[in-house]
Amino acid sequence: MNSLQVTEAAEQLAESGTESNESIRTDEFSLEVMRFEPGDEDPLHAHAEEEIYHINAGSAELNIDGDIRSVSPGDVIHLEPGTDHQFRNFEEELVMTVMYAPAKGSNN
Repeated sequence: MNSLQVTEAAEQLAESGTESNESIRTDEFSLEVMRFEPGDEDPLHAHAEEEIYHINAGSAELNIDGDIRSVSPGDVIHLEPGTDHQFRNFEEELVMTVMYAPAKGSNN
């Protein structure tokens, strides 16, 4: 069994000044906790894996292939492989978990 306390993981990210940390990894999937602050930038990018984002805290905008939408706690977003996306306009701390399937980097 693997378990994760997202609030604690986000606090560790804040203390270390890093944006994300892979918390769980198997061959089939990987799970990261990500944290952004006002003024941070997330460049437009895509991944080779399926992605599922769960917004844990905060709010921002999400640009998906030019379609801009607001995200807030409780939102779940699924992105197909190769989907250009970018989180932006962080008005407060944004904390989210993201699951990649298969594990991030294994499809490269």
